[in-house]
Amino acid sequence: MPKSEGGMEEVEAAILELESLLERRRWLVRRIREREKRYGLPTREFLEAWRSGRLPEPEDAEALEDFLGWEADAEELESLGERLRSIAQRVGEGF
Repeated sequence: MPKSEGGMEEVEAAILELESLLERRRWLVRRIREREKRYGLPTREFLEAWRSGRLPEPEDAEALEDFLGWEADAEELESLGERLRSIAQRVGEGF
């Protein structure tokens, strides 16, 4: 653990960032699970079908918005996971 005052500020900043990212992650997971339940399809299967064109673009504007949001949420969740791993690595290395 860093002993300098600057090092402690860095730790505190990392903790605040982690808390924010984890809160965002919880929110994204809730939204994704709601869509999985609504459409009866796991996200991985939805993304494969949607991106390959096997799942056609819905004519209903609300469903289309849902599909686009689902894809965006899944992508953000993946990106957020990468950021969390990066922070964990920095913490493991002692900054």
